[in-house]
Amino acid sequence: MPATLISVIIPTYNCAQYLGEAINSVLAQDYPQLEIIVVDDGSTDNTAAVVAAFGSQLTCTRQDNQGIGGARNTGHALARGEFIAFLDADDLYLPGKLSRQMACFEADPTLECVQGHMEQFLSPELGPDFTSTVVVNTRQSLAAPMASTTLIKRQALERVGPWPVGLTVGTDLDWYARVQEEGVKCLMLEETVL
Repeated sequence: MPATLISVIIPTYNCAQYLGEAINSVLAQDYPQLEIIVVDDGSTDNTAAVVAAFGSQLTCTRQDNQGIGGARNTGHALARGEFIAFLDADDLYLPGKLSRQMACFEADPTLECVQGHMEQFLSPELGPDFTSTVVVNTRQSLAAPMASTTLIKRQALERVGPWPVGLTVGTDLDWYARVQEEGVKCLMLEETVL
């Protein structure tokens, strides 16, 4: 039986310096059925050239800037997969992320969403005031999971509704509050996936 298609949506706005690595982290996944959708949310940097270098390995659409919520919604509208994953353009999937998450769905078909832990690293460009290497480790915080750690069934995503548009912060928190309100059955992996 062929593997189920996963659509990976990568919203980007002026992240050309990170975007290639993000795309490569998806292409390096060991899961066999992926489509990558890059949504250029009105970038003014070199994003178009970065995307063009990947040729037919992905689909890209460009829109006027709507913020990350609007870009995720556009990607969802274009996605063909039964499962939807998100990856912010400055994030990286760890090897095996998607196959580990899909194994959870196979083990428990009633699951609708599988998330994992993440570590966030500081960029050297931030300067000497930021001396810690690891800023956030979700194993040690009560924060909502980030979108980039999530793999969700299309039906559950559509039940929750669109990502909020117009928020400058808190997009993920707003959306995850609605995931809980809708009673989406989620599993948090013990592993770091991002």
